[in-house]
Order: sequence, then C-alpha cells, then structure tokens
Amino acid sequence: MTAFNGYPISVLLAVLLHGLILGSLFIMQRADSEVLDVVRPPAVKALLVEENPQTRNQQVQQQQLAEQRRLEQQRQEQARQEEARRQEQARQEEARQEAARQEQERQAQLRREREQQEREQQERERLERERQERERLEQERLEQQRREEQQRLEQQRQQEQAAQAAAAQEVAETEAEQVMAYTAIIHDLVQRNWSRPPSARNNMTAVLRIRLVPTGEIVDVEIVRSSGDAAFDRSAENAVRAVRRFEQLQGMPPRMFERSFRTLLLTFRPEDLLN
Repeated sequence: MTAFNGYPISVLLAVLLHGLILGSLFIMQRADSEVLDVVRPPAVKALLVEENPQTRNQQVQQQQLAEQRRLEQQRQEQARQEEARRQEQARQEEARQEAARQEQERQAQLRREREQQEREQQERERLERERQERERLEQERLEQQRREEQQRLEQQRQQEQAAQAAAAQEVAETEAEQVMAYTAIIHDLVQRNWSRPPSARNNMTAVLRIRLVPTGEIVDVEIVRSSGDAAFDRSAENAVRAVRRFEQLQGMPPRMFERSFRTLLLTFRPEDLLN
C-alpha cells in the first residue's frame, strides 16, 4: 500500500467520511430551525385559583360516600344475584327431588302392578293346574268306572252265555233225549208193520224219506236210496204207509218238530231197522 504525504489512504478516507456525516447533521439542524420558526404553538394563559380545604374535604367525603354506596349497591346486587342463584338452585334441586320422588313412585307403582300381575298370573296358573288335575282325576275315575263297567258287563255276558250255554245244553240234551224217544216210537211202529220179503239178503239197504205234519200224519213217502231189490223197497214203503199217523207226535214242541220231524229219513236193512 502506498502513502500519501506520509499518511495512509485509510486515514484519509476516515476523515472524509466523518466530514460528510458532520455536514449532513448541520444541514438537518438548519432545516429544523426553519420549521420551528414558521410553526409556533399558541399561548396558554393559566389562572391560579386558591382551593378551600373544607370544600376539598367535603368533596372527598362525598366521593367516599358515593364509592361506599356504589360498593354497597354492588354488594347488594351480588347478594341479590347470589340469593337468586341459590333460590334457583334450590328450586332446581327441589324440582329434581320432586321428579326423583315421582319417578320412584312411578317405579314403585310399576313394581306393584308387575307384582300384582305376577300374583294374578301365578293364581291363574295354579287354578289352571288344579282344573287340569281335577279333569285328569275325573277322566281317570270315569275310565276306571268304564273299565269296571266293561268288566262287569263282560262278566255278566259270560255268565249269561254260560247260563245260556248250560240252558241250551240242557235243552239240547233234553231235546236230544226227546228226539231219541220219538224216533224210537216211530221205529217201533214201522217195525211192527214191516214184513221182510223172502228176497231180502244181508247188506241190502233202502232209505226212505217221509214227510209229516204236526198232527203226526204221514203226507208223503219217497225212496231216496234203493236197495236194488224191488220187493225189499216195496215192503219198506208199505210198512211206513201202514202206520198212517204217529199220534204220539201231537204233543211234540213245534220247534222240535220243525227241526227233527218235518222230514225224516228211515233206513231199512234186513237184519234190523235203523234211523
């Protein structure tokens, strides 16, 4: 770096810069002085008034009283608002308690009604069970009575059947005995009137059907099986016709006659006369 008149260039530049700054400040000061000279503030006149201490005290007291009244009114307003808020809370609490009480009463009423309905339902179920049990017992009694009646009727029927069978057996035995007796009479009467022909031989058999009426009279004689010998057959037919009437049959019961003697078969053999 070169020197100028024995001073460095930096020193010269610093001096020059300071000079510029000082010049600028001087010009700005001159401009402010000119403005201040043009715009001047208006003059204000003050009047000094002497203050009374008593009046000042009254004013202070009035201000204090006003402040106290304002504070009192503020306190009262706060108290009123607090009271109103407390009353509102009390009213809400009372309304809440009343609503809770009513809800409890409603729930209690519902519970009582539900319990009443349950009791009524249980009573209905009990009555229904008792009715069903009575019906079941009645059905069992009727069924037992029906079975006993059936058994009694069956026993009675069996007894009647047994009695009827016994009676029928007795009647049949009696009727069979009577039929045998009447048949023996017929055989005996025919045997008395039968003359065996000389042509009769052993093992000859002739069967005749005779028809009678309840008076015992013979109304028809028919050979239903021939012996093969005309003389033998004719002798058998003549023996029946010779009787003409079985008078002993007139007292025979009609049922027995119709069953056993309305039509009668007689078998003729040389050695005997058999039915």
